Amino acid sequence: MGRNSNKRRAERPGEERGSRNETGAQGTPGWILAKGPALRFVLISGGLMLLFYGVFYTSPENSPALNAFIHSYLGVYAQAGAFVLDLFGLEASAQGTTLFLGSKSVEVVRGCDAMEPIAFFVAAVIAMQVSLRSKLAGLFAGVPLLVLLNLVRILALSLVSAKLPQYFEMAHVAVGQTVFVLCTLCLWFVWALRATREVPARREAEGEARGAVSSE
Repeated sequence: MGRNSNKRRAERPGEERGSRNETGAQGTPGWILAKGPALRFVLISGGLMLLFYGVFYTSPENSPALNAFIHSYLGVYAQAGAFVLDLFGLEASAQGTTLFLGSKSVEVVRGCDAMEPIAFFVAAVIAMQVSLRSKLAGLFAGVPLLVLLNLVRILALSLVSAKLPQYFEMAHVAVGQTVFVLCTLCLWFVWALRATREVPARREAEGEARGAVSSE
């Protein structure tokens, strides 16, 4: 009887230790610890996107200054598109947010500004658990590249509208938007691979530096 009770007492601490391991260091469920980085990424990127929608998709009556800024931003696309087309010898001009090519015109409206995919890229970069240097490198390289890519999309749609107007809707909705979203995802994925590879390399270099100091 005494030996059996001692065995039971000896088993209880082990059982308690096992339950502590499952719940984590301070009572945190193990699945939260395991899914921590992914959960953090979803919460931060999702929160930033909600903030983006709340700010940039207000009605003109609620934020006339913001809508004036967006109108100017769209006008820059139209002016830049006309400038590039004119360089290639095409009769192009811009007025406000409308790009004219010959007798045809394309208006750069909300949805053609690529603000939503670019905002997703920015939110996904910020939400990654990498160094601030890697995040800044991704933002300063990725955002201008996406803006340039969207300008190319607007130029292509202008040419389709002028030369092949029957295919404009398909090129605009099915092809243009899909390709741009895929390019945004690919750009973020390439950046994320490079940024996450730098973390183990930096830790290894720091470990070697500490080992060299300790050996001295």
